[in-house]
Amino acid sequence: MDGQLTVELADLRGWARQVGRAADDCGYLADYVRSFVPDGDFGPILALIRSDYERLVARVDEVLAVDAARLAETQAALQHAATRYAHTDARVAQDLGVGVAIVDDGRVDPRFGDTGPTTPEPPVCGGEVLPMISLTWGFSQANDLLVSIGGPDLRRELTDLVAGDIGKALTQASVWESSAQALAAIRGNLAHGSEVVGRSWAGEAASSSRALTDGLVAELGSQSDTLALVAEHLRDAVAQAVDVAQLVADAIQLVISTFVAGWTLPSIPIFGQLQLADKLKDALRLVWEARKVLAVFWSFLVCIKDAFSMAVDGFGAAALPPAPVLPARLA
Repeated sequence: MDGQLTVELADLRGWARQVGRAADDCGYLADYVRSFVPDGDFGPILALIRSDYERLVARVDEVLAVDAARLAETQAALQHAATRYAHTDARVAQDLGVGVAIVDDGRVDPRFGDTGPTTPEPPVCGGEVLPMISLTWGFSQANDLLVSIGGPDLRRELTDLVAGDIGKALTQASVWESSAQALAAIRGNLAHGSEVVGRSWAGEAASSSRALTDGLVAELGSQSDTLALVAEHLRDAVAQAVDVAQLVADAIQLVISTFVAGWTLPSIPIFGQLQLADKLKDALRLVWEARKVLAVFWSFLVCIKDAFSMAVDGFGAAALPPAPVLPARLA
């Protein structure tokens, strides 16, 4: 023993209820993520990150469920401790012939109220779309003829190259931001409650409970930081995708206009030929720039993919402190 034991039963039970609310909040958060993050299919332009992103989504769902269960077990342990304190004191007092010494007045310290909102905000739907490739009538006619004789549909291939649902990606980024804020609030409530109960509860059990809570608080903070980074990575990926798609669309449009000009401008002596030469130079320059940007974009997505993979490895239930074991569960 540490030489001194003090406990205010009403506060201990108030603390247990606060831990129980945190468990419910984590369970609700798991359902929230599951509802608004069904998959990572954002189209071909962001296909590279899909597998690692979806692995991360599955891991978050798993860990939030463990968070909820671990907090619920902690609540049960705290309730058990309060009951044992009361029973033990009553038994000892009766043995000494002085009656029951502990009386629960039921007045819980008002500071056990939550200090921040733990319910995530509804996601903000991303209304952004990728730039569309507008093909000329002449190109469409030529493309239809090519398809009719068994050739590739260039119109579809070009569209697929820059296709993607970035609105969906931005909506999911909003989900991660709200989830990170909710986890931060849950963490803050637990940290505050642990500090409050420490003013009226001392002893070895109190020290063990505080160590357990400190571990939960630290891990919830780490999880919150990870989800905030996921949101940031998604927003960065979308911003880069929009820029790349715009460049590809511009390059295709310039190449098409150059080919169209090739049928008309040469008929104008000297001036038409010079104009065509200038357009060809512009087209080649933009094509080369597009190739460079695509290479950079690919490398950027690889970095995002690796970041999601690292988050999967670091976002695990193993980092949580072990659940308290109630005496009834012992063999």
